[in-house]
Amino acid sequence: MTKRDFFILLIKVFGLYSAVTAIFGVLPSNVMFGMNGVISIETYIWTVAVFFIVAGLFWLLTFKADKLVDLLKLHKGFSDERIEFGDIKSENIIKIGVFIIGGLLMINSIPRLLSQIFWAFKGEVIGQEFTARDKFNIGVSGLNVLLGYLLFTNSDRVARMLNKKNNDE
Repeated sequence: MTKRDFFILLIKVFGLYSAVTAIFGVLPSNVMFGMNGVISIETYIWTVAVFFIVAGLFWLLTFKADKLVDLLKLHKGFSDERIEFGDIKSENIIKIGVFIIGGLLMINSIPRLLSQIFWAFKGEVIGQEFTARDKFNIGVSGLNVLLGYLLFTNSDRVARMLNKKNNDE
């Protein structure tokens, strides 16, 4: 299996994982939050928008995974073109692990961040106070998305850094 094929496979798995997470977590929580107060047109629009964002993310990750691998240059920087599971180097294992962790962190944090931003704007419109806890939650979600993105796109640098520390010890 080539490195490119392996990363395409991983991205497709992330796409399936994001669809399952959205169907069983994000969409019900958005509907529940919307039904918690007064039913309004904004609630319906937001729920439909979240559905289309999730469907678009699923489509992108599942059907355009090869384009994402080329765009993010994920298959670059490896010493070999093929993955031999019998003779895999520690740096490659670390790189794959960092890639998976970054992807999962992003997939789990993006829907939460979008929901918190929406409810912050909706609370601002109706005159509800934006508490320090809400600000903290948005900040944490934003940092999770940023950290996930950085780990996802810079997995080779992080792997080299972590592997260098292991070699020094």
